[in-house]
Amino acid sequence: MTTPAYAAASLSGMTSAPPASLSTTKPDVLFVLNNLGIGGSERKIVRLANRLKDEGVHVSLACLNGPYTIESGIRRDVPLNKLERRGKFSLRALWKLRQQVMRERPPTLIAVNLYQALYVMLASHMVPYRPRTVALVNTSTFRGHRMTKRFYQWVLARIDHTVHGSEAQRAFWFRSNCRAWANSSVIYNGVDSDHFDAAEYFEAAKRLRASLGVKPESLLVGTVGMCRPEKNQEVLLTMMRRLRVARVDAHLVIAGDGPQRAFLEKRAAELEVTDRVHFIGALEDVRPVLAALDIFVLPSIAVESFSNAALEAMSMGKPVILSNIGGAREMIHDGVEGYVVAPTELAARLPALVSALYADGRKRKQMSIAARNRAVTCFSVPAMVAGYRGLLSGGDPS
Repeated sequence: MTTPAYAAASLSGMTSAPPASLSTTKPDVLFVLNNLGIGGSERKIVRLANRLKDEGVHVSLACLNGPYTIESGIRRDVPLNKLERRGKFSLRALWKLRQQVMRERPPTLIAVNLYQALYVMLASHMVPYRPRTVALVNTSTFRGHRMTKRFYQWVLARIDHTVHGSEAQRAFWFRSNCRAWANSSVIYNGVDSDHFDAAEYFEAAKRLRASLGVKPESLLVGTVGMCRPEKNQEVLLTMMRRLRVARVDAHLVIAGDGPQRAFLEKRAAELEVTDRVHFIGALEDVRPVLAALDIFVLPSIAVESFSNAALEAMSMGKPVILSNIGGAREMIHDGVEGYVVAPTELAARLPALVSALYADGRKRKQMSIAARNRAVTCFSVPAMVAGYRGLLSGGDPS
């Protein structure tokens, strides 16, 4: 069943005021992003920029291109420069970034992932002063593209410091005895546990379940993410087929949009689970959806470093089933807050794990409490912000 987006509200830690385009205050740090679309990295950087500003750090942003969906969430006093990149690589955007760096002279330039690191590397060598360069590395796999990985290893070797979302992801990029490892650190993503609190969305969750035709006693499984091949949502559809055959009263929600959505909708019809699968599109506010779920599943086979979506689900008190990529085993203890499953075993194990949790409400409740506790105690926003403040002071946050 295809259902329109249920809700749209403010982003965590964000204001509704439009950002400033110019500032007379010299920034302490300039973040260079690819875009301001609805994605985990983009949301994190906007929240981080707002929190750093709250703590007296002068922050500036540069965005290579659109979309600018979450631009309204940036604080009014955080300037944003739109570089208007065109094509695969844009000399014009690079020149505009250089002009911004020359004008603002920030002591630290932070690239939000690999492609932006290329621009930061080049721009920092085109100015008469030498800013400290940092790359936040979110990519953890290059399926069949070894040369691409080697190219970006060369780029990162020319960046002063790299920050990784997990120890596993840092190990993917560097050997522990190399110079690049010595100039790297790990800062875990943080989740605002006050903002992501299921208790605040009890009624909204009930309304959403009712609108989807999900009974109170039915199991609602869900995921949040772009409909792209690396997110591997097709395995959730085959899971639903096996649950239907086993007469498990379960529904599935996929919150997200993207190039594979039409394929996934067609696949759901082929598997005869359309009445139990609900595509609700991309949401600015995922909290009502997360509150409505009984189990959160992230079956990605690539790109995940330390999933913000999984952290948000944990903060909302949901058991999580994660594919064993990136920092999944650093995020949860297998069998305590949820389960970690090898990507090659997802198709075989997901139906059994979900069926067992459907049958054992007590186990689900224990995992829910454990997930919330771990998110609150281990992956807080203050801890993440403190890590970045340490980085900006010139130290090693780890």
